Amino acid sequence: MTIHHIVLYKFKPEVTPEQKQGVRDSVSALPSQIPAIQNIITGETVYNHLGHGFDEGVICVFESQAKLNEYRPHKALVDYQALLDPLLEDRLIFDIESSA
Repeated sequence: MTIHHIVLYKFKPEVTPEQKQGVRDSVSALPSQIPAIQNIITGETVYNHLGHGFDEGVICVFESQAKLNEYRPHKALVDYQALLDPLLEDRLIFDIESSA
């Protein structure tokens, strides 16, 4: 079963466009550092009034729950989260298991 790991970010109001770009660059580099990631998609929101103010999103695809479990403690992810956490007002993480 494929796992889609969905993460939505709401940046603090003072976060600059340069800082946001640094986050995008860092998350885009994760697949080269974490072999468990099968694919990654990242981008800014296309406005939706039901979006609860989230600014950006990331979808990581894993071939199994075991691969997702490999990803979670990986040093590259821990380092990425250390960069990201001070910039965030909120985050939402949602994992979906599918047969596709």
